[in-house]
Amino acid sequence: MRTLLQDLRFGMRTLLKRPGLTVVAVVTLALGIGANTAIFSLVSAVLVRPLKYRDAERLVMVWEDASATGFSRDTPAPANYTDWKAQQQSFEGMAATRQQTFDLTGDGEPEKLYAFGVESNFFSLLGVEPALGRTLLPGEDSADARVAVISNGLWQRRFGGERSIVGREVLLNGEKYTVVGVMPKGFQFELAGVDLWTPLALTPEQSADRNSHYLEVVARLKPGVTPAQAEADVKTITERIANAYPNIATGLSAAVVPLREQLAGDSRRPLSVLLAAVAMVLLIACANVAGVLLSRAAARRREIAVRAALGASRRRIVRQLLTESLLLGAAGGALGSLLALWAFAFLQQLVPSGMREMVELKLDLTVLLFTLGVSLLAGVAFGLAPALQASRTDLNDALKQGGARGGVGAGRRLRGAFVVAEVALALVLLVGAGLLIQTLYRLRDQYSELRPENVLTLRTQLADNRYGEPARRAAFYEQVLSRVKSLPGVVAVGYTTAVPLTRKGGANGLSLEGRDNGPSSTWNANHRQVSPDYFRAMGQTLREGRAFDERDDERAQPVAAINEVVMCRLALTWGENAKLLEASLNEAMARAYWPGESALGKRFKVGAPDAAEPWLTIVAVLSDVRQMGADEPVKPEMYIPYRQAAPYWPKPPYSFFTPRDLVVRTSADPRSLVAAVRGVVHEVDAYQPVSGVRTMDEVLGIETAQRRLGMILLTAFAALALLLAALGIYGVLAFFVVQHTREIGVRLALGARPADVLRLVVGRGMRLALVGVGLGLAASFGLARLLASLLYEVSPGDPATYALVAVLLACVALLACLVPARRATKVDPMVALRYE
Repeated sequence: MRTLLQDLRFGMRTLLKRPGLTVVAVVTLALGIGANTAIFSLVSAVLVRPLKYRDAERLVMVWEDASATGFSRDTPAPANYTDWKAQQQSFEGMAATRQQTFDLTGDGEPEKLYAFGVESNFFSLLGVEPALGRTLLPGEDSADARVAVISNGLWQRRFGGERSIVGREVLLNGEKYTVVGVMPKGFQFELAGVDLWTPLALTPEQSADRNSHYLEVVARLKPGVTPAQAEADVKTITERIANAYPNIATGLSAAVVPLREQLAGDSRRPLSVLLAAVAMVLLIACANVAGVLLSRAAARRREIAVRAALGASRRRIVRQLLTESLLLGAAGGALGSLLALWAFAFLQQLVPSGMREMVELKLDLTVLLFTLGVSLLAGVAFGLAPALQASRTDLNDALKQGGARGGVGAGRRLRGAFVVAEVALALVLLVGAGLLIQTLYRLRDQYSELRPENVLTLRTQLADNRYGEPARRAAFYEQVLSRVKSLPGVVAVGYTTAVPLTRKGGANGLSLEGRDNGPSSTWNANHRQVSPDYFRAMGQTLREGRAFDERDDERAQPVAAINEVVMCRLALTWGENAKLLEASLNEAMARAYWPGESALGKRFKVGAPDAAEPWLTIVAVLSDVRQMGADEPVKPEMYIPYRQAAPYWPKPPYSFFTPRDLVVRTSADPRSLVAAVRGVVHEVDAYQPVSGVRTMDEVLGIETAQRRLGMILLTAFAALALLLAALGIYGVLAFFVVQHTREIGVRLALGARPADVLRLVVGRGMRLALVGVGLGLAASFGLARLLASLLYEVSPGDPATYALVAVLLACVALLACLVPARRATKVDPMVALRYE
């Protein structure tokens, strides 16, 4: 213990003697360790830490699999769910939920609340208790039950956290509901921003419906049953359903997905990429510090030789030097923990939305132990090689008067190897950042024709019990459209079921006139009901035919508009992107359903050929707008004038598709019209909430937010790696110039020109950099394969990206070489040749 304390005290004194070097080393390590701590915390919270449910590993989501119509995970129809629940053998229990909205009025501004209708066993199935009051009771599954459980957030912001809220009546959609409970802070199921849970209360007619698919099902596995076994069980039941109802369920299957996998979504791959990236940054930081310590050890050769001459063993010397390295690592780890704490607020945005309210990034015991382990490992990693190298001192050579000039040979080769590794790793990160930057640009650029920065969107979803009559809905829409259109700065205004990227579903089966519409047909299209000027307001291009106008009302011939695929700009050859491209080229409605001919004048209807719905005549073919996701395949889409659909509003399928989103194209900043548009809505209906106020550009930003944040992080890590690599090259060459000052003086004294010395030093540095570039290019192909599924319209082997990154890195390396090289050309031969 006494020896250890001596080593620590001596190590501290040694580090404080060179404060500049110590600060640089500690900051370098802090950046690497802090980045690893922060990303590890994110990965642990999303993929490892237990969810806030009882025995969460046994919770699963159960979906229909309707891949034939483009929905691999589709919400089940109520009757299908009823059969699952009655016949399954794998679950302790199942609970159905349905997404809903309510207008909360009274005691303040009208507010749109997002809600789940749930079965009474929903909360007990999850194993979650309320913070106040109770949850739903078995007898409250009926349509007459007017009770609600509210979120902690709603309780605090709307009711001031008053405990008397339990038992109080609130107005939801104009009807009185009794609040029976408040959920704890951080409770979330699947969606963020849900403030209300009410009884699902399906009617007998709804429970028998197999056409409308809108339930979401959570289940708890029996002990010992795996998700794969449960999936086989549910698939067997679903196959029986498909055989019994071939007209509506042919090809239907099922999927069972662990709840964590469902909530985490597609985050596993990007988080793995970030984890690999920060590991590379730490390796670069360690290599950088190791190179500095090697140079410092060379300068301390005489000191180490004296200690060896006085009897210190090699083991004792290595231990002392490693102690100094571990002190640097510990200091870097402590500062890195503070940097990680600062980064948590930013990284919270990378938590998948389905987990955001229940996941909090923090420095818990697991994270602190990880940081401690990384700090110690880093200390050994960057300190071991310099310590071993320094302990191999030749006493006779080191104790000579010129011995302090040593450090060539193995030490020089090690420093060079560290620089090569830094450059190679930096290039790998730069290539990844370059590919993701191109992806983000292409994702946003595909919407540029819409000029989204000039489009304001907001939601005025009408409550069914207040606007059940088609005439009343139509009157609301027409008054709002007319008044908003007259506002200064408004170019066009329209209503739609949902603006692109905000509703990733909403499709109907179709029948095509004159075509085979049997059970094996897969005609299917997204369904949007729109007002006459919507296409101009959104900016969609008319390819053929005419736009809707005021003549397309309930008395006119029923008409529809459909979409047409636009050829993608870039052919891809790798991974999932090639599949997406192939799908997008085959799934747009005009090309897929009427290939090789004009779709104008063709007719189709929603549902079976003998359904009561009218035949719709196609009068327009529109440009594609990706509705389902910025990188999802283009699906067939149909647009119907909302006034012609009005007679069918009170019943499915149209009740799911009534307009709710107002789109306003402006000639100025759309945000400047928010107050005026909101005022118009409240003039028409003072109790109608206005929600989802965003520009279309902001909608696109939300859709690409996680990709953008991931790109920013990877770019930041790549920039840090580039800086560290440049510093590594600079440090090696600066030390080379110091160690060879006499040699350079001799060269200059014998007639060498400064340009020759410049070429000598720069050539040495660039050789190391170019070797690193070559190795980095080879290694980049491995990272590119990992990134393939995250790219869009960019090949993982994109030659332009590789060439640009290689040139950039070579230029930075050249700049790092020039500074010490110019210093070498200014060596005074007389000073250099003086006796040391």
